[in-house]
Amino acid sequence: MTTTSDSSQRLTLFAFFLTALLGGGNSVAVRFSNVELAPYWGATIRLGSSALLFWLIVFLWRIPIPQRRDAIVLLLTGFFGVGVSFGLLYFGFVKLQASLGSVIIAMGPLMTFFFAILHGLEKFRWKSLFGGMIALTGIAIAARAQLGVNIPVLSVLALVAGSAISAEGNVILKIFSPKSDPMATNALTLSAGLALLLLVSFLMGETHNLPTLPATWIAITYTVIPGSVIMFYLFVWLLARWSASATSYVIMLFPIVATIAGSLLAGETITLTFILGGALVLVGVWIGALMKK
Repeated sequence: MTTTSDSSQRLTLFAFFLTALLGGGNSVAVRFSNVELAPYWGATIRLGSSALLFWLIVFLWRIPIPQRRDAIVLLLTGFFGVGVSFGLLYFGFVKLQASLGSVIIAMGPLMTFFFAILHGLEKFRWKSLFGGMIALTGIAIAARAQLGVNIPVLSVLALVAGSAISAEGNVILKIFSPKSDPMATNALTLSAGLALLLLVSFLMGETHNLPTLPATWIAITYTVIPGSVIMFYLFVWLLARWSASATSYVIMLFPIVATIAGSLLAGETITLTFILGGALVLVGVWIGALMKK
């Protein structure tokens, strides 16, 4: 994660933490949008609006569109890493508290790291395994803190699967490293993911309505502009400068933002046990993936 100057390093770190702030807020915003919108239809609206904005920017700024192999890689990454992953994540958050869901998603950096090892991009380190064990302990403690709530196992499994698919998508994208502008990259990947989610929405027989409540419109607006267009741009921008696993570490900060936002906006309870579990997840991922030798 070296940079050519102190100023560029500060800019990269700023982008990293801004991505964490925007991404963490998405967890709560999605729950608000799910009040009126079916999960896959809500995801379709979010990705469709975001993809449209990206395409407008690409054409207005005359940004080159990736061709041939790069385009195919981006479309496949979008189909699985965005479409399949988002579908599972949206499904999981319907009945799961944003705080607990975000802690599960925070395992993404470890998943990305191990997938990178399998692909030969990074070497195995024992401290990564140790960090993973600490993080898993944190997950168990955080989940126990929510035993007063009926935890839907299917929702938990959906979040785990969605996070794993997303992690693999990040690694594949890094392997091929398409030399394209982040705007064009997101326009292609979101379009591919949008097509799948729209199809699933129709197959599931969902109601395709527009929001009527102001809170839902605010949530959708947040997930589209700050939570998608800005966040996805920053993520791809970071991915071009850092490794796939290093970039994915931003996910470990999502639970902090989501828990605070969930408490302030959704009335979710924050317990000391949950804070302890979430802290262990962060410490574990930091030891396993961020800590220097």
